[in-house]
Amino acid sequence: MTVIARSYFAAAVALIILWLTVAVSTQSAEPTGTAVTETSVTRLDPLGLEVWPTVGQARLKILFWNVYDSVLSTPTGTWQDKGPYQLALTYLRDIPAQQLVDETEKAWRDQGRSHPNESQWLQSLLSLWPDVTEGDTLVLAIDAEGHNAFWLNNRAIGSIDHPDFGAFFGGIWLDADSPRPALRAKLVGQK
Repeated sequence: MTVIARSYFAAAVALIILWLTVAVSTQSAEPTGTAVTETSVTRLDPLGLEVWPTVGQARLKILFWNVYDSVLSTPTGTWQDKGPYQLALTYLRDIPAQQLVDETEKAWRDQGRSHPNESQWLQSLLSLWPDVTEGDTLVLAIDAEGHNAFWLNNRAIGSIDHPDFGAFFGGIWLDADSPRPALRAKLVGQK
């Protein structure tokens, strides 16, 4: 490749990167709070991801398979049994969205929990979550009032618009009756 061709190539790459940067920043500047009418999923930008100290971390391993690494973070670095917190799951294998939703429902059953809106929440999660692939990080963010938002790979993907959902869902990992008590103990910083 000649020097001139390399210069044109570099300029073209720079223009593409500039165009992508403008396109991404334009998308993030769109109005928020738009509700998807067929489910209770909403876009919630007020719950942004923050860099907080880690309370605890744990790996979920089932038999010989590593499923995900989990990290719990709070503004103070200690667990207070409520929000604000961020629970990040970094998947170590590919998992279809339907399986994630099925495992959510199974965890609630294992905890003996039910809620009148549970089936609607599960349907909303199915429309909200994509299939995850190895290396994807799904974050549940809960604020002090219990509002929730989901992020996938640092991109907001939505929320379940119900005041009970955040605690109900986060309780799978963080409540005393978690179906995985050893994982919970590591997340909340118990020795």
